[in-house]
Amino acid sequence: MSQEVDTQEILKRLKALEEENARLRKGTNANATKPLTVTESDYNGFPTLVFEGPCKPFAVGLKKLNIIKQAWPQVELLLDKHAKNNAGQSSIDDDDKI
Repeated sequence: MSQEVDTQEILKRLKALEEENARLRKGTNANATKPLTVTESDYNGFPTLVFEGPCKPFAVGLKKLNIIKQAWPQVELLLDKHAKNNAGQSSIDDDDKI
């Protein structure tokens, strides 16, 4: 009897997780039409930039921004190189691969 109840609970939880997964995937597609917004914020008193829009929201602090600034020529080379190869794909697809 106990094993039957556990199986039912597991199946119920599995169905709930599948529904949540479908909802989250659908939500990602809805975000694809949102414009990119970058706002200044802070994390524990440290300044950050928060990126939101057609991607999963993320924040970057000053230290990482300075590193990116120093490496910007390499960033542009990589983007140019792969923009030619991935002209038909959206950036959302690239985010999903990570």
